[in-house]
Formats: sequence, C-alpha cells, structure tokens
Amino acid sequence: MIEIIPEENLNFIKQETQRIQDFGKEHFDGTGFTEVTPIGEKSVKTIEKLIYFSDVEKIMIEVGLDRIQQVMMQWVGLLKGDKAPVGYGTNQYGLMYDLHSNLIKNIYIIGHIKDEDDRKKITNALLKIGESFNFIAVNWWRHEYCTLEKSETIYEFVKNI
Repeated sequence: MIEIIPEENLNFIKQETQRIQDFGKEHFDGTGFTEVTPIGEKSVKTIEKLIYFSDVEKIMIEVGLDRIQQVMMQWVGLLKGDKAPVGYGTNQYGLMYDLHSNLIKNIYIIGHIKDEDDRKKITNALLKIGESFNFIAVNWWRHEYCTLEKSETIYEFVKNI
C-alpha cells in the first residue's frame, strides 16, 4: 500500500515501517509469511487537515493527469462513472482519493507507473501536494517513505512503485 499522509506522522512512519519490517522477518518461513500485521493508527489523519477535493483537483489538472473513468476492483468488478472511486492517472495507475463531504479522507497510489511521462506527472503532482499541504508518501510494502519536498527524491520514490 502506498499512502500519501500528513507530515505530522513522520515519527509514526519511521517507527511503524521498522516494526512492520521486523514483524515480516520474524514471520517469514522461507516461502511466505505465516502471519500478517495491520498498519497502526496514524496520529494525524488526512481528513483532519480539512482539505477540499476541489483544491487537489486543481493540482491534478495543472500537472496533466486525467480523471479515471473506470476502475477494476478485486472481488467487486468493474466500477464506472459515479460508482468508480475518484482518481487521476491512466488505466495502469492512479492517484486515488477517498472523500467525505468533499473533504479528502485518504490519498493513495494504485497500479504501476511504467511510462516516463507518467512518472513525471505523478512526481509533479506529489511535489505540489507536498508543497501545498505538507504531506509524505509512504510505501508500506517496501518500508520506505519520501518527504514531498524535492522532485528528484520523489521521482526515485515513484520509480520503485
């Protein structure tokens, strides 16, 4: 899972990525994991930042990301139009938004970003989100995080998605 969360969670991210990595090492039997662990509760939730979707939508349009019209979800099927989650990207990846009353509740990235132009667009989007709202990207699978302050660092993070 790749999340974009408030910067105030930096200490939580550092501790939680280490905890998850240690848990994984303890519960790996050579072919797979014998147990799973949930990600802990963040100290500051995205919705607490009171960011209106329209403010983020302007950024997505500015960097050249298109609104996703349909999404295939595991165990659900193809979601189109009003039933599709809100996202920007292509049929290969998306910067996704969970909303509550037009406020951003969660931001996350799905899919694989393979195209160089798309990597640049996502990098620019994340940079602007970081500058505008003080957010951090965290890749829970890889136990990595990235402050959204420098395009070069963000680009390297995006390459590993």
